[in-house]
Amino acid sequence: MIDWLEHHLLACPIKSSFGLDCPGCGSQRAFISLLKGNLIESLSYHAALIPFMITIAMLILQLIKKHDHGGIWVMWCFIVTSGITLIQYIIKQVMLFY
Repeated sequence: MIDWLEHHLLACPIKSSFGLDCPGCGSQRAFISLLKGNLIESLSYHAALIPFMITIAMLILQLIKKHDHGGIWVMWCFIVTSGITLIQYIIKQVMLFY
């Protein structure tokens, strides 16, 4: 299955249209690396993948269990994930100029 995923990656419409990485670029490769057990490689491709997965899991649990403060936790997970994505994107863009 992992081999199939590696050979069927979806093309990024932003990258194919404008030639620039989008903030989500690398997430497919990060997911495949994570499936292979390569945590460091996964983080190098897209550092926000694991926090994103945690955020989605917390959101699903909140929708099922309806914890009193669950919405706040989901919101903070989203903020942290967005922050990581933004920081990694800025670093990638800055590295292109050096």
